[in-house]
Amino acid sequence: MILLSSSTLLKAQEIDFGQFSSKYTVSITELIPAEDLAFGMVIQNEGLKTIDLLDAKVLMIEGVKYLDVIVDITADNYLYLDSDVSCNGTNSNCIPFNLQAAYANRGNNNTNQAVLMQVTSNIAVAQFPILSRGNRPPGPPPTPVYEGYNPALFNETAYLYLYGSINVGNQNAGSYSGQITVTVTYD
Repeated sequence: MILLSSSTLLKAQEIDFGQFSSKYTVSITELIPAEDLAFGMVIQNEGLKTIDLLDAKVLMIEGVKYLDVIVDITADNYLYLDSDVSCNGTNSNCIPFNLQAAYANRGNNNTNQAVLMQVTSNIAVAQFPILSRGNRPPGPPPTPVYEGYNPALFNETAYLYLYGSINVGNQNAGSYSGQITVTVTYD
């Protein structure tokens, strides 16, 4: 009996298009009029109060249309009375907050085109191109920046929607607030 053995190593190659991203800018701004995600006046023991997608806080992400971005969103689990973050979940100085998020990248601020993001424990992460490719495959690698090249000519805008709900119980009266942190980077 003859035993043949082969120890061929399999290797994969990856092209990291993100290496060009340091040459390109991406920005995030509020859609005018700039307002906070506000639940308005609430009444003690009101229960669940929701802001839906149609009334969401809208942010604009501007970047090179054919590049993918990674959007990280992190929100406080509670709204705090007068910024008192000592809430342990049972205090009457905090209101539980449940974040929801979506994005639209078809060139228009249109909630009918919004893609809902998976949110777990008030953390959401999504990767998408600034401008949707539809059923087409990814385009060619980004053009390296050279003298006279203006990547801003290829900019497009995607829209990010932040909304959610609070559960109002036996909380103390006052002004409640919380933080939502949004980070956008090229892949």
